[in-house]
Amino acid sequence: MRHPPGWHPQEALRSGALCAVCVVGWALLTVGGVGPAAAQTTGGDASLIERYQNERYRALARRHLRQKGTWPAHPPVQLPTPTDSLHLVRPSAPSPTAQLPSFPLDDVRPVRHLEREWFRSRFADAEWAFLGGTADYTFLDTTRTPALRARLQAEFGDPTQTLADAPIEDSLAGRPQFEYWFVVNDSIPVQVMDGRGPQGRGLIVAADRAYRHRLRGLRDTLLAPLQDAAPAPHVDYYYDERRRRWYRTGYDGRSFFLTPISRGAIVPGRRPRLDTTRTSDASASSPPSP
Repeated sequence: MRHPPGWHPQEALRSGALCAVCVVGWALLTVGGVGPAAAQTTGGDASLIERYQNERYRALARRHLRQKGTWPAHPPVQLPTPTDSLHLVRPSAPSPTAQLPSFPLDDVRPVRHLEREWFRSRFADAEWAFLGGTADYTFLDTTRTPALRARLQAEFGDPTQTLADAPIEDSLAGRPQFEYWFVVNDSIPVQVMDGRGPQGRGLIVAADRAYRHRLRGLRDTLLAPLQDAAPAPHVDYYYDERRRRWYRTGYDGRSFFLTPISRGAIVPGRRPRLDTTRTSDASASSPPSP
């Protein structure tokens, strides 16, 4: 190939590079211009379609109101309820947790007041597990504690221990109003006590830690007779920690009562006596509802 005089190969390279730059620049300008334009056209079409649809809906609504005067209304639909005579309600099966677990009781021995030291000595190494209220809201969970205390009196007699049996000088924080102790099946120590005195519901049951997984069944079986027992007269001392005040509380055969008393009226180690001649309505309260 012939070249004009004075031609040099570097000039050809510079010319080729310049042409390549021009081509790339033209391509970028073309793509950059087409992209936004296309997007703007698409967006404009979509906006125009939406405006048309909205205006169409408004026109149809105005025409309907001119012809009918109101919006269309549908008649109410009656939903089936459990009280409908033609609606069958299948009773749901109780959940496993709602079924009362059983515990074999071969022998139940209530521990009397004078047997406390024997009980403490025999079960001195017991590690206690406690059960309060359960999520099933059974009779033993929802019944007022005074009503349960009266039924315990009818079924098992006087409590094993009450507030009157401890020195008054000792701390009363967390001390139960009453405690019933049992020996079940000749080897299982059990304690039944209140949680909040006459202000609470249900009972607290404690047993040896080895039976903690069966404590619910033990409680329900041991205290099952309370549901059919009639309340029996009784009286206890009760100390309200928040108000720092002593009370006589119990059931006199006609009504439940909660009567404030002075600290000087309490004789350490001596349980209160039930006043069967009490007739004052001011100190009596209505029986707690189960």
